[in-house]
Amino acid sequence: MRALDRLYNVAILKRLCEERTLAELIDEKVAGGTRAPMHERLVGARLFGLIRLVRESGVHAYEREIGYKEIQRQLIIMIGVTGGLSSHEIVSLTGHEKAQVSRAIKPLEEAGLIERERLRAKLTLLPPGKKIFDRIMTISRARDAALTAGIEADDLKRFIAMTEELTRHAATLYAEERRLSAEAGVIGACSAAAGPPAWPTGPDGRKPTPLLTPKLISLIAYLKRSAMLAYQRSHGLSHFQWQVLAIIGETPPVPLARLIVMMGRDKSQVGRTVAHLEQAGLIERTRPTRRRDIMLEPTAKGADFFQSLYDLAMRREDALWSGHDAAGRAFYIATIDRLTVNARDMLEKEEAA
Repeated sequence: MRALDRLYNVAILKRLCEERTLAELIDEKVAGGTRAPMHERLVGARLFGLIRLVRESGVHAYEREIGYKEIQRQLIIMIGVTGGLSSHEIVSLTGHEKAQVSRAIKPLEEAGLIERERLRAKLTLLPPGKKIFDRIMTISRARDAALTAGIEADDLKRFIAMTEELTRHAATLYAEERRLSAEAGVIGACSAAAGPPAWPTGPDGRKPTPLLTPKLISLIAYLKRSAMLAYQRSHGLSHFQWQVLAIIGETPPVPLARLIVMMGRDKSQVGRTVAHLEQAGLIERTRPTRRRDIMLEPTAKGADFFQSLYDLAMRREDALWSGHDAAGRAFYIATIDRLTVNARDMLEKEEAA
């Protein structure tokens, strides 16, 4: 551990972390380039950045008042606003893996918060679960109001409708990618994926109007699961390996210390991924001076590999936006940017409290 600390230069990491985002760090490297950075072209990348800020700003509030994991809070909200959902419906609506949903349901059942008459029946809230649901909704409504501050009601309604439509597109892309991956032997033969998702009517017979954040999380979940399969099938890379290669390929050369900050992961995980990509002949590391900084850049093979991945990402992005014109896409991205500004303000206020 001491060797790693010396290698990655903790002082540099601290300086880079100060109010910097992945997008801002990439922008520094691609400024003046001829191609827009990937995080500007991929809606999923923008959403990842937004949700990361939202999560960081809400950690303490939810831990103090609720104490359950994000996915479990998401399930309680969805079951509460709809009056009841089956596990199959939850998988479809959230975009989470079936096993992940099952693991989240079990402790809620054991704690007496939810129940179902039989395995495939709808899950409903028990009285203790309803109390927690009310507490979650109180916090979540206040946070949703802060997140969407300054956005007109009609614009917010349009944004939510587009999010639901994009989630249906993402679910369709995921189902197709599962089929292709199964045919390629990347994953085992499996049953058809749940979806496309559609919200059931609530206990009053009307469609519920749940909070914005769970809808964004569902869209991100489908995009991530689909991307993981696509990059594994086409290039043999895990999602995290692809992310690391994308940053190095788009912004060379990249200091290893900066890469760790940009990824927001444990430095040992980043180090293992860098070593794997280096052994595969996709990147190389150099020490341009006698300083401890290690610089990373793609090899010729890695540059071609990155371009192929970039092209695949753009094709997937075009498929996601099928049926939307440029104006609609611009509106959606601009709204994400406005939400991101609000989310950053929320985080700053939480840190100052």
